[in-house]
Parts: sequence; structure tokens; C-alpha cells
Amino acid sequence: MNELNAEEKIKKAASEIFLLKGLDGARMQEIADKAGINKALLHYYYRNKEQLFHSVFEEKLFSFLPTIFQVFQSEQSIEVKVHLLADRYIEFLKNNPDLPYFVLGELQRRPERLLEKVGLKFAANIDLISEQLKAEASMGKIRPIEPQHFMAHLISMIVFPFVARPLFMKIFKLDSDDYFDYLDQRKREIPVFMMAALRP
Repeated sequence: MNELNAEEKIKKAASEIFLLKGLDGARMQEIADKAGINKALLHYYYRNKEQLFHSVFEEKLFSFLPTIFQVFQSEQSIEVKVHLLADRYIEFLKNNPDLPYFVLGELQRRPERLLEKVGLKFAANIDLISEQLKAEASMGKIRPIEPQHFMAHLISMIVFPFVARPLFMKIFKLDSDDYFDYLDQRKREIPVFMMAALRP
């Protein structure tokens, strides 16, 4: 087993166990067993559970943030940005459906750490969106809206179906294929809904 494969197995196993049991409920021995390695090798890569958790969490989070920031910083209209954010965010979460749980867990446990990691980066990009919302409202393209409402509407509509996946699948009698078809429909539905709500 080479080092890259060992670390990939550790992160995959850790991600699954952290998602199932949270940081507090997870055990290093359990992660080692699931990864098919001994505990000594696990500790060679990660001294403790907290270090492993943050490595898994940050790798997932920071693999996506550049995509979001690229959309924020582009010269596209708000309408185009809404389409791009819905499409890229949903596609990313389809491949990383556990990320919202990691974010929510981190916000509950150590909000200051998450804010330290991404807060300033997000603040600069939110300022750009805020200015664009004001500019497009002044031109009559959209109604006036505060950026915190705009972002809350957009992100919640994207993220909630992932957080509530078991409930959605049960209530609407969806199998896995149906659920992924539904997510693809969300890519189209969210921008339509958002822009209808933003009409002046």
C-alpha cells in the first residue's frame, strides 16, 4: 500500500464515520478498522481525531470555495450568477453530500474556527454581491434586497434538500435515481424561483 492510497483510505473512512457519529462519537480505532489499516499507521498520518476531522472537513470545503468565489467575482449579471451558483453548488454537493453536515457540526462546535478559516474570504465576496444587488436595483433590473436575505434564500434552497435527504426520499417516495433527477431539476427551478422573487 503506498502512502497516497493509505491517506485516501483514511480520509474516506473518517468522512463516513464522522458523518455517522460526529466528531465526539467517532473513535480512531474505528476509523483505522474501516480504512483497513492499523492504528499506528493512522496516528502516523494524524496525531489525533481533531486533526483528522479538520483535515477532512477543510479539504472538502476548500475544494469548492474557489468555484463559488469565481462566480461572485465575475462580471456576469445577478441572474447569470444565480444560475451558475445553483448549478455548481448542487453538482458539488451531489459528489459531497456530507459537507452540509460537517459545516453544521463545525458551526455548533467551533464557530470561531470556521469564521477564521472562511469568514474574511466570504466577506469580501459578499461585499461584491451587495454592491451588484444595489446597482441592479437602481437600474430597475431587480427589486431592492439586502445581501443577507439574498444569500439566505439562495443557499437554503440549495442546501436543504441535501440536509433533509432521508425525509425527502421517504415523503415523496423517491429512490436514489429519482432523488438525483430531482436535484438536477433543482438546478433549473431555483434560478426561476429566485428571479421571479427579485422582479421589481
